[in-house]
Amino acid sequence: GRTASYLVADVRPQVAGILQKRLFKEGSEVKEGQALYQIDPAVYEAAVASAKAELQRAQAVLYQTRLTANRYAQLVKTNAISKQNNDAQAAYKQAQAAVAAAEAGLKNAQINLDYTTVRSPISGRIGRSLVTPGALLSAHQAQNMAVVQTLDPIYVDVTQSSKEILSLKKDIASGKLKTKGGAIPVTLIMEDGTKYPQTGELTLSEVSVDPGTGTITLRAEFP
Repeated sequence: GRTASYLVADVRPQVAGILQKRLFKEGSEVKEGQALYQIDPAVYEAAVASAKAELQRAQAVLYQTRLTANRYAQLVKTNAISKQNNDAQAAYKQAQAAVAAAEAGLKNAQINLDYTTVRSPISGRIGRSLVTPGALLSAHQAQNMAVVQTLDPIYVDVTQSSKEILSLKKDIASGKLKTKGGAIPVTLIMEDGTKYPQTGELTLSEVSVDPGTGTITLRAEFP
């Protein structure tokens, strides 16, 4: 058989910028969400500051238009002005919309700033880094920065003929081969003849067929 990673994830930047530093050791185990790289955050920090200022400006305008709208609402009640001339309510609604847009702009700027810290999408073993500090990165670039693979549990794919599969099914049906929760307990023999100490499970639902040769691949899962 051949081993296959349980999960594989490419690490890619989600914002553009200059890579400042790598934060992991190649070949080490990393956790989901762990910081792997740091992209220069200066431009994104400035964008957050600008978005905060825009939100404060919009909130100030909203405050003024709210006061005016309340004052005009009282004048309408006393017929001091007509409802048709009460433009303050429209200005107040526009100010509310401007605040909502500024809040969304700040949230987007903060998200981009957070993306300058590139984090691991899954837990597992990380390979060698394909980029070095000083590299210019682009958002969602085709080239990955590194690859993380989850190896616990791990898959073992075993190729069988259709005849062997039929024989396996007959042994299960006759009770000669015992199953546990629909899975077949399996052991793994290494190349040198030693037995892998952990027991795995094989299910006939994890089957793929090579249309060219007609061979069938079974997938077992081991700790």
